[in-house]
Formats: sequence, structure tokens, C-alpha cells
Amino acid sequence: MNPQPTLDVVIPCYNAAATLQEAVESALCQPEVGRIWLVDDGSQDETPQLMADLAARYPQVAAEYLPRNGGVALARNWGALQSGADFVAFLDADDAYERDALAAAYMALQQFDYVGLVRLALIPWGFPEHYTGHEAFNRGWLHLAMTVGGNMVFRRSVFLACGGFPQDDLFKRFGGEDGALGIAMIRSSVVGTLFDGGAPGVRHRYRAGIHAERLLDEVLFGRRPAALSPEHIGEAEAVTERICRRLAEVKAHAAFEQNGVMPVSPVYA
Repeated sequence: MNPQPTLDVVIPCYNAAATLQEAVESALCQPEVGRIWLVDDGSQDETPQLMADLAARYPQVAAEYLPRNGGVALARNWGALQSGADFVAFLDADDAYERDALAAAYMALQQFDYVGLVRLALIPWGFPEHYTGHEAFNRGWLHLAMTVGGNMVFRRSVFLACGGFPQDDLFKRFGGEDGALGIAMIRSSVVGTLFDGGAPGVRHRYRAGIHAERLLDEVLFGRRPAALSPEHIGEAEAVTERICRRLAEVKAHAAFEQNGVMPVSPVYA
């Protein structure tokens, strides 16, 4: 009998001392989870010590420490590299899973080998009324749920084939690396969504300056950051296409029926 697939959770941590324990405990409550990888991204508060305390208290929790702040993409990628699980879920340190949030995603990835990514339902948590009361909020929230990183559950082999979350300087300035990866997955793979039927998901906490605020400002009120130029948008699209090319190469190679060793001899004119 084949062993059951394994699933790990990666939580990038940056100055997250106020919310991290709640995030970790919400992941510990998911029966499907094997290990929880906490990756400190050069925090300046008590986050590193809290991570050490959580790792000492819970055998499932492992703590990793990056030497300096390199951005959320690097922290997520580092955690995924430490994991050896079949599936890897990403949760932000200021968010939390609802009970049984990972069950359906695990089942979908287990049953449908053509699904590369499952997105969990995203539940607004503490968002101001000028967002939630807007007539187009549901449309904007759906856009957000398809572009954030904290509700993603990947088939880990596919995630690694993508090259992980892109770490280009553009995204360190403006964010959006999760959106670039998510769009590439839609273009190149099958993305499952768990947005209907009141499925448990991720409670997405509001705080000033987060990606959700910037995206909702743009979608609902037409306010785009002044520093974000059409050239920057073109750069982001080029990154998405780069990920798509990587996945296309993997698909093409996987279609070959041959295997073994072939000698290759260069011939010079």
C-alpha cells in the first residue's frame, strides 16, 4: 500500500511576535499537517525568541533563521526547501486557519494529480467598513483571494518547478510576487479553489499597508500607488511569463518516453 502524502506548512515571520502564536496553533489543529516551518526574516522584535519557544514546546514546529531581511518570497522559499513533504501550504504569520481548513485541499491534491495548487477560502478579519461595505467588495475580495500567498496549498514538486516565489527586486519594493506566481499557475496548471459553500479557510487579518489594502484601494477606488509605473507592470508580466516557460519545459521533458544515458559528442566545423 502506498503511504499517504505528507503536508507541511511554511510560515514566514517578520516582526510577528503579536500574532505568530495564534497562526502556529491554528496550523497545529489541522490533522493533515506534518511539520510547521517558521522562517524568521531578520525580525527586530521578539519574534526569534518566540519561534524558539514554540519549537521547544511543539515537536511539529521547526524554526529557521535567515541572517538578514530578504523579503517574504525568500522566507517562503527557504521553508519549502527545508520541507520534504509532498504538499506545502503557506500561511502568513498574522493570519490563522479555521478548523479543518486544509482537509479539502489535501484531498483534492491527493485525488487529482493534475491539480498543482489549491487556494483556500479567504475570510476578511478586521477590515474597515469602507472596504467591506463597498458594493463591489465581493469582486475585489475574489481578486485578492486569487493573488495572495497565505491561502496557497501547493503540490511541492510543482512549486519547485516554478522556481518558488519570484525574488526580483520589483516585488521587494511593491509586493505582488504571490500574484505573479498565482497568475503563472492559472496559465500553466490547474488551480483548485475552495471559495464556495462556506468552506473553512484562512482568516486574513487587516493591518495598514498590507497587500490587501493596496489591491482593494485599486480595485474599489481606482487608487494605484504613484510609484508603480506601466514599466513596472510590464516587468511583473515578464516574471509571470518566465515562470510559465519553466513549467512548459518541465511538461515537455516529462512527456519523453525515453530514459537512460545518451553520449553526446560535440562536433566543431
